[in-house]
Amino acid sequence: MSTFFIILIITAEIIITCQVASFILKIDKKVCDLNNKIAQVTPKIKSDIITVRIGLNKILLSLNKFEQKLHSKKEEFKFIILKNIVTMALYLILNTNGKKVLSVVELAFDIKDFLGKYAKTFA
Repeated sequence: MSTFFIILIITAEIIITCQVASFILKIDKKVCDLNNKIAQVTPKIKSDIITVRIGLNKILLSLNKFEQKLHSKKEEFKFIILKNIVTMALYLILNTNGKKVLSVVELAFDIKDFLGKYAKTFA
């Protein structure tokens, strides 16, 4: 009876071992298939990444050009405003002998001082 029991246990272990080995072989085959698929897709992924990098570099270059253009327009606008202010000031000085201009300038400085003093107390 004990020999029958030992033979039964050994047979069961052999069957379980065969099933585990079969399962491991199936998983190994699936992993190899997946590895082949990944190996086939990798060059396409690399080329797509390079294409995306090129696109991003083009976008960054165009943004830099836009920023430079805005900066130059800002400087040009400042120059035009300064030129208009100087022209207006010269016109007022020459047209009114400078009396009104000096009083306007004094008023502007007084307002600036007044606002500066109260801005510090409220801030």
